[in-house]
Amino acid sequence: MSVASWLRAQREVADYLIAHGVILPTPAPISKKLAAADVEKGRSSFSRLCAYCHNAVPDEGANQGPTLWNVVGRDKASVAKRRYSDALLAWQGVWTYEDLNKFLLEPMLTTPGVYMEVPGAPDETERTNIIAYLRTLSDKPIPLP
Repeated sequence: MSVASWLRAQREVADYLIAHGVILPTPAPISKKLAAADVEKGRSSFSRLCAYCHNAVPDEGANQGPTLWNVVGRDKASVAKRRYSDALLAWQGVWTYEDLNKFLLEPMLTTPGVYMEVPGAPDETERTNIIAYLRTLSDKPIPLP
């Protein structure tokens, strides 16, 4: 099966599940917890979970996924020369702390049809630390809530 066929099939399965009442998981809000998050633990988790596909520097580099530099507050699915799933393209607006919280919980469950086949960060503390670290990947980090 080609990658394109596999991705189409993945989207079809996601559409079927949603049409038949599958409830997508939604994590509890974390915005108020970000000020107490451990950025260094977030950096470590990022290195272990995300750095294989995403880099954390301003230039795009050669990684498979888009750079996560300036991801907080950036338009979703907006990095040039990157292929995004229809599922991710359907998300409107910029990446907020809570959007990242939902997405990173478990990307394929919270956003069926997304290309990111990773388990995510189901542990709330780890996810909060990662998001706090992602916030630092900017020349002008978005203020904390």
